Amino acid sequence: MEKQVDIRPGIALVQDSRFFPLEEDTVLLSAFAAPKKGALGLDLGAGQGFLAILCGLRRPDLHLEGLELQPEACALAQANARRAGLELPVTAGDLRQLPGALHGRYDFVLCNPPYYEQARGRTVRNSALAQARCDLGAGIGQVCRAAFLTLKTGGRLYLCFPAGRLPDLCAALEQNRLAPKCLRLVHAGPDKAAHLALMEAVKQGGPGLTVLPPLFVREENGAPSREYREIYGGIV
Repeated sequence: MEKQVDIRPGIALVQDSRFFPLEEDTVLLSAFAAPKKGALGLDLGAGQGFLAILCGLRRPDLHLEGLELQPEACALAQANARRAGLELPVTAGDLRQLPGALHGRYDFVLCNPPYYEQARGRTVRNSALAQARCDLGAGIGQVCRAAFLTLKTGGRLYLCFPAGRLPDLCAALEQNRLAPKCLRLVHAGPDKAAHLALMEAVKQGGPGLTVLPPLFVREENGAPSREYREIYGGIV
């Protein structure tokens, strides 16, 4: 089943229920990513194109491409990019078996990777969603390996991950010579534990991690925080 998602006045993307939908983590990651002007980036596991499109709308100077396992999602991502007035070439392929043409090509990589370990995560309703959100396809170690291979030396990886699995993420980054450089934790409110981590890592980078102030989704009174509203206001 398909429905329209309004991104900006005059821009409506198509969301297919067979694939993972546009959710908060993608929006927050698109605002967190800070590549250099004119940089070439790759969205690993591009899905329906939402992450790359949001980044492209926020930063029209960027050049973005995608890699997506499922051919139907590739076509949808490219069609969504056209609806947004953007160009998004998407390669149909498996990040576990990267085409050689992608090696060392990119200044930055974006990824909203698999979150949940098989048999531990939440239940998803079809095989496409299972691949998108569980380690049934590529796990976080394979994602980090793909990022290392596709990035130029000194290139940057931007990704989000459950805060409770930060040890898994940091171990995968270290194993693949990606140095964590900037971390921001997202909390539902000031009195809530962090539920999401936004991470920037650098290929073959040196030591030193900057931990940014936390991002609160809601204020103590339950209203959306000012920063949260500003992030969503940048695309809606």
